[in-house]
Amino acid sequence: MFSNNVKIRVKRTLHERLARIAEVGGYSSVDEFIVHVLEKEAGRLDASQDDAEVEKQLRGLGYIE
Repeated sequence: MFSNNVKIRVKRTLHERLARIAEVGGYSSVDEFIVHVLEKEAGRLDASQDDAEVEKQLRGLGYIE
């Protein structure tokens, strides 16, 4: 049976740093913290790409210069 999870590699020093931050932040695990940060950043980047695409379309239509 296949898992929905994949593994990523990070340097041990980074993982230790993230573990400390996760503990202070009240996360139940480093994995939970990492997933939260990645989802938040991915959402931010998706939104900025969407904004850029809308601007490109508006420029193409002549609504903005």
